[in-house]
Amino acid sequence: METSPVRASDSDQRAIIQERDRWFYALAAPRKQEKLFELEVLLKGLDRFFSIANQPISDREHIVKRDFSVELQIIKRAVGRVVRLSQGLLTAEDNKALHFKSYVENRLLNDYQRAKMIERAVRQRTPEESLYVLCHSFINFQEVLSALTEKPANSYFLFYHLEQLISREIAANRFFNPFKAAGFAPHYDVIKSPRFTRLARGIPDSRLKRHLSVIFLLMFKLLRYLSFISPEEKEGDKLKDSLLIFALIHSETLMLVDLIEREMPEVMASCVETTEETRRALLNHLDALAYQLSIEIKKIFELELKDAAHNKQLNLLRSGISRSRGILTTIFQQGIIHLAQTLDPGLDGREVFGDFISRLEESRKLRRDIWLFHKVIENLERVIDEAGRKGETIPIIEAVKSLRNFIFYYQNISFQFVRCYDREHFQKFFEQTDHFLIADIEKPAALEAFKLNLHGFKMFLEATLANINNRAELREMPFGQEEGERILAQFLG
Repeated sequence: METSPVRASDSDQRAIIQERDRWFYALAAPRKQEKLFELEVLLKGLDRFFSIANQPISDREHIVKRDFSVELQIIKRAVGRVVRLSQGLLTAEDNKALHFKSYVENRLLNDYQRAKMIERAVRQRTPEESLYVLCHSFINFQEVLSALTEKPANSYFLFYHLEQLISREIAANRFFNPFKAAGFAPHYDVIKSPRFTRLARGIPDSRLKRHLSVIFLLMFKLLRYLSFISPEEKEGDKLKDSLLIFALIHSETLMLVDLIEREMPEVMASCVETTEETRRALLNHLDALAYQLSIEIKKIFELELKDAAHNKQLNLLRSGISRSRGILTTIFQQGIIHLAQTLDPGLDGREVFGDFISRLEESRKLRRDIWLFHKVIENLERVIDEAGRKGETIPIIEAVKSLRNFIFYYQNISFQFVRCYDREHFQKFFEQTDHFLIADIEKPAALEAFKLNLHGFKMFLEATLANINNRAELREMPFGQEEGERILAQFLG
């Protein structure tokens, strides 16, 4: 399935697209497609990261008093990467020629001649000149940011004015403004799947075909954005660089939701060549997808990534980033497959995504792990009662350790499948368990409060398990306790 770039509004824009494509296909740089896509992602990400609405900041009422030093560090690293990518897309000859040209402009020409050269640079007649202007400007930003990040604190106003400069520079770039022509290179706005190509060709209504193609491509592109997020990074600073990508994903996810909610009902109503049953099924899937995306992206920012820029607990930061990426990956993959299956019921998700998890698999894993969670807590309650009667503490310490080990497992395996409105209950329990210290075992009041939390959460897990068993995909599928018992033994053994 392919889409052509957004049709140019004037001949100049068409000429820019054609000239940029000519330059790209003639370019001999290694990994040029990956570099150009990453450049587009970073430039878009920088622009969206400057919007506070795209950042997981909880206290927005006092934003003017907030220190933005961490955000400026993130921007500095992204700006440095833009410089390296730009240089990597210029040939050695282009780099030498343009550096020499810059030297001539700055050292050998008088003021009038230099002004004329600047005027010609602003016109950016070729992609090479445009890329050089971008690179040169971002080197300047890099130097400014290096000085700013040495300061003990940086205000919101500084952050805002820097945004004005960088966003204006991106918007003014003639050939490499990522908000023109649907991106830099239409060849990577392609779904490389013969099955999807046949699916698209089988849609009789041309308007519906065009809109669905855009929705599919946006979701595939959002999945590609997620590939730039690396929870495996060992350094906190590099982990926080993911916030720039999340800002872009937040913005474009809401754009996708808006497209679905604003345009698709009217498009569906006008599709006279598509059956009523298919129209209704498509609209139901799209409505559910838009609702899930809007709720989940909000919860990710309010819960998983809340104030991540100032989070100094590396493990919590990493797990939040990992879960957020997992949640979004599952939503986008399932959204693509379930929408496609409305038009092609025989489509298997694994034909498109090797790591695809169906709703049935998701529900089965979640049911198993909720059952395990319940058993681990039940075991801890029993150990606390028995050890308390005997005046022992070691068994309680070991049982609490088993609970913490299970929580770590659960957060990385199944927590991403928990529905958004239940996630806060889990998060609150994780925090309560984390705050319970070994020394608290010797304090009757603290231990009693911990027991009450355990019991309350166990009741919540029982209700959650009942709800999961009522899911349509599980009603005819009994729980296989043998697998659960085997995994439980690993945590309690």
